[in-house]
Amino acid sequence: MTAQDHDPEEQLEQKPLLGHLEDLRWMIIRCVVALTVTGTFCLYFSREIFTILQRPLVVIGQDPEKFLNTLSVLDPFSIHISIGLFSGLVMALPLILYFVAQFVLPALTKQEKALVLPVFAAGAILFVLGVVFCYYLVLPITLQFFLDYNKWLHLNATWTIKNYLDFVLQMLIGFGLAFEMPLVLLVLHFFGIVSSSFLQEYRRHAIVAIFIAACCITPSSDLFSLTLLSLPMYLFYEGCIFIMKWREAGLARREAARR
Repeated sequence: MTAQDHDPEEQLEQKPLLGHLEDLRWMIIRCVVALTVTGTFCLYFSREIFTILQRPLVVIGQDPEKFLNTLSVLDPFSIHISIGLFSGLVMALPLILYFVAQFVLPALTKQEKALVLPVFAAGAILFVLGVVFCYYLVLPITLQFFLDYNKWLHLNATWTIKNYLDFVLQMLIGFGLAFEMPLVLLVLHFFGIVSSSFLQEYRRHAIVAIFIAACCITPSSDLFSLTLLSLPMYLFYEGCIFIMKWREAGLARREAARR
């Protein structure tokens, strides 16, 4: 029997601990190099990226150059660095996931290996969808809501660039992560950890959990922003129940055909 015929677990047992540590070291080095390259690239284009992040203000009829202000001498520099690091991390994320997958794959079974690539691809797509949904729909509506709220209180709204950027980035990341929820549930279902009946039984608990998660993810605690995030998450939850029922019915038909 050749080494290729062994199970992944047997191959891992044959490899010494120092070999695993060496693989881990090279994985970390590759991730750091990828992040350094993409971060440097994004730092160079940080002004253009910041212009893109200001677009939601333009959509609601505000001039960012007049509306946004700086209150500290170091604000422009810190904003420049924050944009570069955040954008670099987003750009490097596919490479980082690829390097992590290379390190983890030898320890997985054939069934788990077949699931890795689709899960990574679906995760990336869902994250981008969450960011796009927030950028084009949620952010303009949310910013307009807060501007109107200021007018209702007869207040003159002037926001700092730092606070605006923090708010926008937290919203974008929050929605991107929230859109990963259906993928997590479906992966758990694939491994037999949760079922459609389980999700239906604990639907009320899930609604509360979704609302709590939305409170943690969104930078503001207003009911308007929480609703904009909680509603898609709940729809994803119901969609997962439908997909699980469909898969369970297919598995039941296959089992009946075998008998």
